[in-house]
Amino acid sequence: MYTTRKNLLKRLQKCDDISWNEFYLTYWPLVLAIGQKLGMSQDDCKDLMQEIMLDLFKGEALLRYDASRGKFRTFFGVLVRHKALAMLQASARFSTLSSHAGPDSDETPKPAVAKLIQNSQDDNEPFQKIFDEEYNKYLISLALNELRARINPETYDIFEMVVLQGRPPKEVAQYLGLNRNIIDKYCSRCRKSLQRIISEIRAENPEFNPDLSI
Repeated sequence: MYTTRKNLLKRLQKCDDISWNEFYLTYWPLVLAIGQKLGMSQDDCKDLMQEIMLDLFKGEALLRYDASRGKFRTFFGVLVRHKALAMLQASARFSTLSSHAGPDSDETPKPAVAKLIQNSQDDNEPFQKIFDEEYNKYLISLALNELRARINPETYDIFEMVVLQGRPPKEVAQYLGLNRNIIDKYCSRCRKSLQRIISEIRAENPEFNPDLSI
């Protein structure tokens, strides 16, 4: 069942080991995607995730979060930005110190990194666009994973082929050896379930507007 971010944070505050693991598994793909958009390697992204987890574990970030004053999405975005910027600035300082290595040195910051550092006081560019885009993708993934967990694998496979991949229902029916009406029935069932899941997610993320043909 979809776990609200508010409930997950409450469990984190109680030092629940299972909740820490759930948090890591839930947000690691998002942090990885954002970090890579900023020019980070996968190892750097892992370090970024560890920095975020450490800040949460020490309670500093959790103390700053007040659900009554803002959304979790905003809170998490600020946290990721703060940690990523610190890492990128440290990398840029190292690059400056090692610039004598020559113009072909691999230590030169990538354009996206340099732009992020240069605009570190700007709330909209360039980090916010990256974060918003990847967070929306993350919510879509969350919705589809939840749908997969709620229905049987065969039904989801049919939904994936017809709705997500755009294959003709008649072709899928022939491929699977099923009646076309069964294909339509399963897809309709999945659409209704997915719409309910999206509504649940929108309760915490009103701006969530997935680009899915459902």
